[in-house]
Amino acid sequence: MADKKLTQALQNLVSRGELSQEDALKVEAEFHKATEEDGSKRRVLSEVGGYLGGIFILIALLILFSQSWRHISRIAQFSLFLLAAILLFVAARVTGKTTNSRTRLAGLLGVVSSICATMAIIVIRSNSNELVTLALLVGWLVTYFAFILYRTILGELSLAGFSIAFAFSGGNSLFPHMINNSIIISLILGTIGAIWLYLANNNFFNRAFGDAVAMAMLFVSGQMLYGGTVRFLTYLICIAIAVVASWLYSRAPEWPLLVGGIAAITVGTGEFVGETLGGSLGAALGLLTSGIFFVIGSIYSLKRSKRVDLDEPGYV
Repeated sequence: MADKKLTQALQNLVSRGELSQEDALKVEAEFHKATEEDGSKRRVLSEVGGYLGGIFILIALLILFSQSWRHISRIAQFSLFLLAAILLFVAARVTGKTTNSRTRLAGLLGVVSSICATMAIIVIRSNSNELVTLALLVGWLVTYFAFILYRTILGELSLAGFSIAFAFSGGNSLFPHMINNSIIISLILGTIGAIWLYLANNNFFNRAFGDAVAMAMLFVSGQMLYGGTVRFLTYLICIAIAVVASWLYSRAPEWPLLVGGIAAITVGTGEFVGETLGGSLGAALGLLTSGIFFVIGSIYSLKRSKRVDLDEPGYV
């Protein structure tokens, strides 16, 4: 109603010659912009209220069930979690993604559904490493489908969490008789990190967040090998991280690549020199190497950006 009255009032001013048609259109556009911002703020508050309400309901249910949960049979526990997972995923599909707030809410419901699906399998026998690994794989699959459908940061974070948990659980359950499972876990985690880095730089994930997750996975995978007999692999992984991060940063600067490259070269150099020559000297040379790496990378990036600017018309 207010929009119609505003339009009518502007048309009256235009017809009397007191306002030009262009000015009337500008006023109407500005009014619509202001009303849309107000509506957006109301939607955000409504969304936050919904999240808080869901958290309160979940806490209340946990308190109510905590006393009697132990007395419920495993089949009943499995059924409850499975039913919750199905209902939450259906609710996510019903919510849809017609607006940003609906997409975020549907993504959240998908993540909670994946957690419930994971718990449904774990409650069958929680002390079985193989079953826990299977449960994490199922949770990963549900999270993956939810992420494909809604593409939210929360979905990507959940996918990363399940991937890391699967790497640790899989290394322990698939190779239970190995003396040092850290090698297997590091291999799995490093492979996942490399795949994550590739997908993030091919626009499958949010690039900055995906690069941060990948750098963290790769760095941890290298550090897990430092305490064993194959610590030379730690140095090779640190060098590889620094080189790849530098190359990717020169193509499209993102702060996780810069931080990951500097962390890898600083820690790797410090560990190598500290192991061979001494602790304090290793720390100093580690900082020196990272400084040289940082300066060279910056010069290369500036030269490359300058070439790109010169190729484009209208540069300043």
